[in-house]
Amino acid sequence: MVKVYSFDGCPWCDKVKKFLDAKGIEYEVRDVEEDDQAAAECQKISGDLTVPVTTVDGVNYVLGFNKPELEKLLGIA
Repeated sequence: MVKVYSFDGCPWCDKVKKFLDAKGIEYEVRDVEEDDQAAAECQKISGDLTVPVTTVDGVNYVLGFNKPELEKLLGIA
């Protein structure tokens, strides 16, 4: 399951979600502002609370909107 750690009003987070939508990839949004557990997960994965963080396995991740890295992580390059 793809997870996107983000918060409302984040333009880079929106870009990641629109990219995933365009590729037909299902994902779960984890709001780091509204959910303390999501914030803790995000920090554990990336070592920071900078968003967006996109992960497939909770270990490998892409920080920000980096299209080539997202494609590589998702296996759609």
